[in-house]
Amino acid sequence: MTTRCKHCATPFAESSGVDGFCCAGCRQVYQLIQQEGLGDYYRKQDRVAQPLKDRVLTDVDVQALRRSQSELESSAESVRAVFEVEGMSCMGCAWLIERLACNQASCSQAVASLSQHTLTLEWRRADFDLSALGSELFKFGYRMSSTPMAPAASSRLSPLALRFLLTLVFTVNAAILAAYQQFATSAVGEGGALLGLLSLICLCFTLLLGAAPFFLSSYRAIQIRRWHSDWVPVAMILALSALVAYQCIFSVLVLSLGCFWIASLVCVLIGARWLGAFISTR
Repeated sequence: MTTRCKHCATPFAESSGVDGFCCAGCRQVYQLIQQEGLGDYYRKQDRVAQPLKDRVLTDVDVQALRRSQSELESSAESVRAVFEVEGMSCMGCAWLIERLACNQASCSQAVASLSQHTLTLEWRRADFDLSALGSELFKFGYRMSSTPMAPAASSRLSPLALRFLLTLVFTVNAAILAAYQQFATSAVGEGGALLGLLSLICLCFTLLLGAAPFFLSSYRAIQIRRWHSDWVPVAMILALSALVAYQCIFSVLVLSLGCFWIASLVCVLIGARWLGAFISTR
């Protein structure tokens, strides 16, 4: 009989596991996460991670990390650097890495990028210890590069910001169509049907752009049998969609107005996610 590891969610035969874990390494990290009060990691995990197995902690190049810190701090009181991080597999990993980094003394900012597998750190020359952070991350299954990455030109818009802006554009279009059909006396008959169709098209693009991240992470979480925080916004979108569909079927609600309601909810949800990510980087 197979089951899933409590930490990495990897399927394994019960006869080959260790107390509900696929390996001793996953059991050790699971216990560390619980001891540190970081259990929210498992509510953000949405895909299978690499089993940790048995690792040697001395694999962290402490001396190289100390040299990098010394070089970075030689020219400025406040330091900002980007390091590559191996082992990130989901948003839960990014969340956990940021929390571990922010727990370090004198760390003023930590932003983990799942898409780029990087950790952007900002710290003040005081008690910060880059080698201690590298060792701490390794205990939880992540390996930070010993040298910072070369600075790259930052894009004006993050993927999440672009997703939010496009969702906002289609939501505004849906609002215009709904307002026109509600207040223009000529928008009846075939014209009203056309406005409803255009509103439905706007809603489809809004769902593809704004709702897809919530549904995708929820679907992956279901696959690994995890409770995920994105289930709440998914339930909100589905409940409102069902209500709108019911009212439209029984001619209680105009289709264009119903599409605008759903698009507005999606826009608010993706906007809240972008705002949270934006604030965390300030």
